[in-house]
Amino acid sequence: MALTTTNQLKPAVREYYDRLLLTTFYPNLVHTRYGQKRTMPSKNGDTIVFRRYEVLDSAPVPLRDGITPPGVVPSTTDIKTRVDWYGNFIEYTDQVQATVEDKILNEFSTLLSENMGQSIDIITRDVLVSTASSVQCSGGSNGGIVTELSQSDIDGVTATFLSNNAKFITEIVPAANLFATSPTRAAFWGIFHPDNIQALEACSGFVPTSQYSMQTAVSNNEWGSTKNCRWVQTSLASVGTQTIPIYNNLMFAKEGYGTVYLGKETGEFYVNPLGSAGAADPLHQRGSVGWKIPYATALLNDFMIANLQSTAA
Repeated sequence: MALTTTNQLKPAVREYYDRLLLTTFYPNLVHTRYGQKRTMPSKNGDTIVFRRYEVLDSAPVPLRDGITPPGVVPSTTDIKTRVDWYGNFIEYTDQVQATVEDKILNEFSTLLSENMGQSIDIITRDVLVSTASSVQCSGGSNGGIVTELSQSDIDGVTATFLSNNAKFITEIVPAANLFATSPTRAAFWGIFHPDNIQALEACSGFVPTSQYSMQTAVSNNEWGSTKNCRWVQTSLASVGTQTIPIYNNLMFAKEGYGTVYLGKETGEFYVNPLGSAGAADPLHQRGSVGWKIPYATALLNDFMIANLQSTAA
């Protein structure tokens, strides 16, 4: 029997292109959330000055009748930060636009908008990690010189914050009449890497977000709380390049740092169609999509930030 198979009659097209694109997996962007947000007006220079008045010395001596006390002179601390410009773009050709099946301008725009957010997040993270308030974890059980995260290490940072008169960022989430839930304390915020989930969940004070009394209080990417610190996770958390990696787990009190934009918080997005370069592109062969943003991060008070360094469990 003569049987015609694909060996004798090959299909002209061997592949089918699925035009429904797969998801691009972007990291969680969290490092800019917990700072003081400032937008400088345009045409006012490129440097912002944050000012803080320092606490006055107490006056515990009783006044003497008819004698004026010496009084005090207030002091201030100024923190200056210069705004820098950042940007990125994708350049494409007319042949790409004419032959590639995808809606390339839509896809390029999405990629670049995420790229801008991720770039700003990393810039912020690297400034925060440079804080002078750095603590190596020692309360864990993995046997390292620097151990994994532990409740005693987190409690130590909390105690230091409170000794420095730090203010909580979030309010108390009160109890509710719901099964297996608990109230959430007023809290500082912490950022940790997913590699440290096991260590964080092993902390004696850990409460997962599923057990919060009010789910509306859960922040995006929040994993849970440990007594007076609530934690969000991101793969962009800072990790060292050591043989045994050191993770920089950041904890913040109110006004620990600030983020600064110039003119517009959203930055600028540019779409230059084919031929927009004029004589530099006489055959309309090149177009581009890009972003640009002026931005800065300022450490406002090292006493209100802590870099809690750990290894993984």
